[in-house]
Amino acid sequence: MVPGSFISSLQSLDFPECELEVLLGNFDPDSYSPLVFEQLGIVMPRALSQAVPKRQAEFLAGRYLARNLLSEINATSLMVGIGHHREPLWPEGIIGSISHHDRLAACVIGHETHAQAGIGLDIEQTVTTDVAASMVGIVVNEQELEKLKALPFDEHWLLTSIFSAKESIFKALYPQVQAYFDFLDVALVSFEQGSLWFELRRELSPGLPKGRRGRVDYQTLDKSVVTLTKSEFFLDNSSHY
Repeated sequence: MVPGSFISSLQSLDFPECELEVLLGNFDPDSYSPLVFEQLGIVMPRALSQAVPKRQAEFLAGRYLARNLLSEINATSLMVGIGHHREPLWPEGIIGSISHHDRLAACVIGHETHAQAGIGLDIEQTVTTDVAASMVGIVVNEQELEKLKALPFDEHWLLTSIFSAKESIFKALYPQVQAYFDFLDVALVSFEQGSLWFELRRELSPGLPKGRRGRVDYQTLDKSVVTLTKSEFFLDNSSHY
């Protein structure tokens, strides 16, 4: 059931190559108040009580989607906690990822197949010219930028896709790395229809050596880019492009 004015619609986005389905929800920050947590039966974490309303609304929209997906698979718990680094803490045996921007939230879940399994999901609006210029040297290196210039796509959309893909990689690999790593620690090597391939520029963990390559799938949704990857795409030694 979609709750009235706060979340207006839900839709599924299929990523068949990942064997996963992303749940999307449009939400209205202007219709938000702390009472909506109670109305939806979701507890506001104490750590969020002092956050600005926009941040609270984003959090609530993402957790609402997560609860819907957990309910569909009859998970032992519908509660998604918050870790020390603000990462979602999923019920036992479940992995997942949540993302949001402006008025759109997204969530994906799956079953934990090994101790270091992870899913990375990110959704971004196409960046502006000013933001695109600031990404060089922070999100992409000069070699990546040259690759992008050779592609027959809008540069802003390409930079948005790379940024989003690297966010997804971080989320998917965090269970193994257990530390932050830089955007430039991962470099684009190939851009295909529906998929981007990246290479690790340094060792992130014993199972993620320098030179390891992996895939991130993407879809365009209106003016947004949705990217999705799994840890298996980078942990598997048979990864190729």
